[in-house]
Amino acid sequence: MPRIKGASLAEVVTRHLHAAGRTIAGEKGGRAANAVTSVAGLGRIDICDNPACADCAPTDRL
Repeated sequence: MPRIKGASLAEVVTRHLHAAGRTIAGEKGGRAANAVTSVAGLGRIDICDNPACADCAPTDRL
């Protein structure tokens, strides 16, 4: 059986909770969402402030 490519369920849930937390309460909500998803064993979303970071730096793509 071939492996389905894409995000795992844990990643999808973590990203949705982090986005909801940041939308509702800004950075504090993002930290709260990370605490919840870490305890649940789903992982964390860390956003760095380094403008040269290839993973986090904004791009011109839309």
